[in-house]
Amino acid sequence: MRAIRPLHLLVLAGVAISTASWASNAAIEPPPSAASATLAGLPPAHDQDGNEVESYAVVDGEMVPVPAISMGDPRIIAKIFEEGTAHSQVMDTLRHLTEGIGPRLTGSANAETANKWARDQFESWGLKSSLFQWGTIGMRFDRGPSWGKIFLGRDEHDVKALTTLAWAPGTPGAVRGKAVRMPADQAEFDAVKDKLPGAWVVIPTDMSGRSGIRGVTGSANARYSARQEIRDDIGKPPPPPVVIPDDPIAGPWNGSLKIQGRDGYPCRLAVDKHSDGTITGTMAFGESKPGDIENASIEGETLKFEYETPRGRSRYEFHSTGGGLAGTSTRVDDPSMTFEIELSRPAPEPTGPSMLEQVMACNPAGYVSSSKDERVWTSSISGWRELTPETLAKDLEVIVSEPDYDYINSKLADGGDIELEFNMDNQLTPGPIPVYDTIAEIRGTEKPDEVVIVSAHLDSWNGPGSQGATDNGTGSSVTLEAARILAASGAKPKRTIRFILWTGEEQGLLGSKGYVDSLSEEERAKIVCCLVDDGGTNSEGGMHGIASQRDYLAAATAPINGRVWDEVDGKYLNVNVQIGEKMPQGGGSDHASFNAIGVPGYFWDEVGRAEYGFGWHTQHDRVDLAIPNYLRQSATNAAIVAYNLACAPDMLPREIKAESTSEAPAR
Repeated sequence: MRAIRPLHLLVLAGVAISTASWASNAAIEPPPSAASATLAGLPPAHDQDGNEVESYAVVDGEMVPVPAISMGDPRIIAKIFEEGTAHSQVMDTLRHLTEGIGPRLTGSANAETANKWARDQFESWGLKSSLFQWGTIGMRFDRGPSWGKIFLGRDEHDVKALTTLAWAPGTPGAVRGKAVRMPADQAEFDAVKDKLPGAWVVIPTDMSGRSGIRGVTGSANARYSARQEIRDDIGKPPPPPVVIPDDPIAGPWNGSLKIQGRDGYPCRLAVDKHSDGTITGTMAFGESKPGDIENASIEGETLKFEYETPRGRSRYEFHSTGGGLAGTSTRVDDPSMTFEIELSRPAPEPTGPSMLEQVMACNPAGYVSSSKDERVWTSSISGWRELTPETLAKDLEVIVSEPDYDYINSKLADGGDIELEFNMDNQLTPGPIPVYDTIAEIRGTEKPDEVVIVSAHLDSWNGPGSQGATDNGTGSSVTLEAARILAASGAKPKRTIRFILWTGEEQGLLGSKGYVDSLSEEERAKIVCCLVDDGGTNSEGGMHGIASQRDYLAAATAPINGRVWDEVDGKYLNVNVQIGEKMPQGGGSDHASFNAIGVPGYFWDEVGRAEYGFGWHTQHDRVDLAIPNYLRQSATNAAIVAYNLACAPDMLPREIKAESTSEAPAR
């Protein structure tokens, strides 16, 4: 039987009862170690069986003594804990972001409103705050009310869930037309061509290629690009036929990068051999524009080169297989991220207009495709950042949920006369539109040039129904709340604690990369670390570091352990410091921008009962997914850890990367 918890811990379930008395502790000298923090007002720590124990750290899943490192003033830590658990405002902040402002697509009016509102919130707590412009985009995209209806005779059904890719065109009000299946061959086209003008063309489902719901938007994006290419080619002479050289490596190649043994990102490669022996070429993944390969060389029938993507630089090595190329892609900054790639020669170009060209020539109202389940996942069209009114896509595709699609498809299969009506209020405003991060800070008292960053991304996708809650209104609210807690607690850190709300994360870490690029080498050298909360509504349950950081991270996180109880989980919400050989370099969030330049970046492990994938990038990402107790723990923990690291004796040790060396040739 688990031991009964002391009454003062009821505060952790939201009841403001505390045995701490700040006045009675005012004369106590702060001890040098966080291990004795209970002397200054923190409630006792407990193990997971409810037994009262000394303060402890958790390292690689094991309870260990707190390293005796002087960090923040324990009395301030206790105030931070009290403020964060008993007087939390994190849910009020989240509700305003999600219900008051709404989803916050990078470059949208909502995102700019959120940037400015967050700046004002920081300033209302006494922090210096500003907007950092990391770039511009070609067109602003704001999504208005969107809905769809299905008509079958006198029956009328609402489309349960739908979306379009961001920066796609909308409809001029409600547009109603017949539902017609995309013809598969010339005979089918000839049978339906008279129905196609003004119709909604239903695209057959294609479950091949990338697994998971993300593949839906990848396929939609490819179709957008294909339609746009057809429109761009109208009136132009046909391109010359693709020439396949009699060479095992040179020329065009198509294929895919494999992920866990399955086909992943479509890949295109073109290799040129020059008479002077140099090798050039281009490469592209998905529907992205081709970029130049670098440092290319050919030895025998082996091709090597490097290629830069928004996620980092990788080395590629391909070997001729007779009729194709087989190779690998290896991240320069993280050799563990190695993927297989298989390439083959492109198929001969068909003669005459394609089926898609013939359908487009009939001027349908638009296209309808299916998600892979009841969720609809939102992303964006390629080239969104450079869009202008002249280059804006002209053809609309609506993605509906699988149940909606199945109903439409089954009625069409039965010979029913289906009509569809969609109202997709997609508003595009010509730019350039500035895009921002919001930055605030508590200035350090002794080493103000050294900086601990607490951060999250403020932007979200804005599919119909989404509020941008768990991705990443929760992390943004935790970051704002951590700042409020520290200000309310009167914290005076020795180093500066800087709070940053990024945008552009969903489009490739653009806001954090823009910020990092703006820093001088001296400024980068003085960043202690960057903490990132971007894993949803679960609690901040762990972080990953290297052996030289172990004691600092263990001491910094110890005050939260054994003190925040969750009734539903039946456990204390602790922080597990996991030690590895290297700092994690990959990852799809803003910590990667810092690890890429050698600054320790930490992505909080989110631990708890929430199912992140249910809301992630879908219509379900709403405030009712939030778990208040987890967010209270996260904000309190973020504030404590940032304060401790800002008061530690030294900056966090950095990973020492081995420099590549080459032996001199023997003489």
